[in-house]
Amino acid sequence: MGDFFNIIFGNFWGVDGVICLLAAFNVYLFLMTRERANKVYSYFNRTDRSRNLAESAKAILKVTTSDDADISTDDLLDSRDKMNRVYSLYTTITTMFPLLGMFGTVISLIPMVNTLGTGTVSGQFFAALTSTFWGILFAIIFKFMDAFVSYKIEDNEKHMEYLLNPNRK
Repeated sequence: MGDFFNIIFGNFWGVDGVICLLAAFNVYLFLMTRERANKVYSYFNRTDRSRNLAESAKAILKVTTSDDADISTDDLLDSRDKMNRVYSLYTTITTMFPLLGMFGTVISLIPMVNTLGTGTVSGQFFAALTSTFWGILFAIIFKFMDAFVSYKIEDNEKHMEYLLNPNRK
């Protein structure tokens, strides 16, 4: 088991480190995307959920809603644009992880050609695969995280389309 961790963390100062730094940046982008998506989502969905409530519940809801409830259309469009820009960057970086993993593997395999006749090839081969491991691992994690925010972004876009074109069917 110790050899496994030595191999996994052995190449950390190469491409693996770049992949991990990019993963940390992508977590930051995800948090920004989620915050912006929640802001727009809460604006569009606050009235939809309160329609069927009794009058007493609507009065309580009015008191507990935030000050952002009466946001201007320009602010709403600005929030949507920022959300879409950050989300686009997040999804682009998420799709780059497997490619970065393969790139790190190729970079690690090229010097191994000189040592083909010696017995050290297997250790170097496993070390070369660590970049692929990190790339695939982070791609899976971020794709899973995307499910928690993408439905809100799609719902926001539908509401925004209706807001901008109310007569369109």
